[in-house]
Amino acid sequence: MNKKELAELKRQITWENELLYISKVASAYALINSEQKKILSYDMKDFSLLSQEEGDLYIEIFKKSLAGTLGKNLLEFGFPRVDGNPNPMQERLYEIVKNQLEDEDAFRSLVQKIIEEGHYSNTVFITMAFGEYSVPLKSKNLEASYEDGYTYRFVLVSICPVDQTKIGLYYNRENNQVERKVNIDMEIKADPVDAFLYPCFSERASDVNHVLYHAKNTKSINPFFIENVLNVDYSLSPLDEESRFAQVLVGMFEDRLSMEVLTNIHENIYDSIAESEEEPSSIVYSKSDVKKLLEYSGADPVSMEHFDAVYKSILDDQELKAVNMTNVQKMAIKVPDITVNVKNGGDTKVKTEIVNGKKCLVIELDDSVEINGIEMKL
Repeated sequence: MNKKELAELKRQITWENELLYISKVASAYALINSEQKKILSYDMKDFSLLSQEEGDLYIEIFKKSLAGTLGKNLLEFGFPRVDGNPNPMQERLYEIVKNQLEDEDAFRSLVQKIIEEGHYSNTVFITMAFGEYSVPLKSKNLEASYEDGYTYRFVLVSICPVDQTKIGLYYNRENNQVERKVNIDMEIKADPVDAFLYPCFSERASDVNHVLYHAKNTKSINPFFIENVLNVDYSLSPLDEESRFAQVLVGMFEDRLSMEVLTNIHENIYDSIAESEEEPSSIVYSKSDVKKLLEYSGADPVSMEHFDAVYKSILDDQELKAVNMTNVQKMAIKVPDITVNVKNGGDTKVKTEIVNGKKCLVIELDDSVEINGIEMKL
């Protein structure tokens, strides 16, 4: 999937839409604690029979299940074969889509697998929606045509956290006192911790060999869900890639890394993403690509002598996604008590210099400076 296809699909998920129709929604409420993992309730219903108020809550869950950035908290995985045979999870999901979520036993079995192998420690609410999107064909003049289009059928599964609602203090009119009120109700948060879309929507059609996984953010990616539930291969998380690339730089440069070189590395990665016609999440750097990047960015010969050994020890020749090697939106410069966030293009105005015998961070200023939104005169 690319960014445009993801945006197109998300845009179509609304309460009433002639192009994208959600026909069924199934749900399960699972009690999970240190003592037990138990399904307390199942439900399966026609989406059209829900009230709009209830339907809107589901729509919010569905949209948030596709929220985020490809390559960061939205990760696309291919299903590997298992011992030469088709992947069992791929076959299971394919059958659910084929049967249009009519088989309640198939849903119950999937829910059981999620709570047993998804590594959750608190109660969760699991939903599965089946939808059909009548994909409009685009002609040479880019006008949309709805005749003889393609129907993309999919399931969207979301795992939402459940928390006890808090009431706090309230006024009791009967005894004229303020008292603490305790609420035993459990609130389902419309903010999935894990979710996945199957099949992927690629080249504006179904890609049954791939699944799109969603985590709330890069720090909350659930490797147990990816490997044990989805049954796909998972190596390094986006945070792991960012951290290990930083370790490579520290290991090979030691104390020789200058701000100029580091800024060049950041800018060159950003430029490679901006200039490429590929989807940013698909741009990868091999070991040799990283080596060329560092040389082009001005790495000194002594540091480059250590590159091969350091890269091998930290990454074992693994490729890195460009979007995970640095923050492509900005560069953060930190010193004790001060953090300076510099947008791309502005880092050329920041330098390190010796002023009056002291190490200084020097920022080239334009005509004005704002402090807490207030413009100051220079």
